[in-house]
This record gives sequence, structure tokens and C-alpha cells, in this order.
Amino acid sequence: MNFSANSLSNFSFSGSWDWLMILVFLAVALVYGLSMGRNRLVIVMLGFYFSFLITRAIPWKQLTFLGLKEVPSSTAQIFIFLALVIGFYFLIPHSSLRHAMRLGGKGRGAWWQILVLSILQIGLILAMVVVFLPVKVTAELSPLARIIFVGPLAQFFWILLPILAIMFLRGRQQQYSYDE
Repeated sequence: MNFSANSLSNFSFSGSWDWLMILVFLAVALVYGLSMGRNRLVIVMLGFYFSFLITRAIPWKQLTFLGLKEVPSSTAQIFIFLALVIGFYFLIPHSSLRHAMRLGGKGRGAWWQILVLSILQIGLILAMVVVFLPVKVTAELSPLARIIFVGPLAQFFWILLPILAIMFLRGRQQQYSYDE
């Protein structure tokens, strides 16, 4: 078997690296999900929802008493968003929310459930970060990335699907009873 640089140049992704990026994305999602575990994925996902809502609701123009004269750059807003996510990651496990959702420890689930949750979480992260980017930057994304992550319909699905996954991909030990 002769493997050379010429054989790589003959291999084509139809003029686009989108399919290779999707395969890398799936591999990273699986490794990420298996290393985090189901419960930590849910905790991080809740942190993303809370952080996104808070960051989008900040009344930047009314915060002039903090020395802000204009809305911060998209980079600063993304930094604030990610800082809030990290904060929620450490706060949620010590709150009553953890007990209400019965989240404790790493929480193993079936590998396919963890893969679904991690794919949805990474997609949610990307969709939320794209919201903070200027239109000029999002216009330069590949056509596949724009279809998947940019626009109101894409945002709606990326926000809805992880919620549905959390609701319906429960572990066997988490069969809730309303009589408790």
C-alpha cells in the first residue's frame, strides 16, 4: 500500500471541508460527552441557557454609571457570556436546582444519549456565540454553517432541541413520581 501526498490530493470533499468538519465535530462531541457524563452535560447546558438569557437582557445603554458609553464589542459580550457559563457550572451543583433535577455526580447514561446531548450542547454553544457576532462575520461563514447556525429558525431549533433532549433522554434511575 503506497500512501503519499498525491493520494491525498486526489481525495475530494466536493470542494468543501464541511463534511470533514462535521466528522471531526461528531468525534469531539463523543469524547467530550463521555468525559463529562450525562449530569454534567445537563448542568453545563443549563448554565448556557441562563448565561445567554442574562447576557442578552443586559441593558448596556442604561449602565453608564459603570463607565460604559456604548454597547461592548462582540468579543467582550462573548467573554461575559462564557464567564457566566463558568460561574453557573460551579453554582448549579450547589443549588436547589441540582436537587430538583436530581443531578449528582458524573451521571452515566447510555453512550448514544451522551452523544446526542453533547452534539446538541456543542451546537447550542455555537448557535449562541453566533448571535453575538457582527453580521459581517456571520456572512463570511460557509453556506452550511450559515444554514445550521445563523438566523431565527436555526436559533429556535438550537434552543428547543436540547430542552427536549433533557426532557426525554432520562436515565433509568430518574423515573420521576409526582407523589413525592
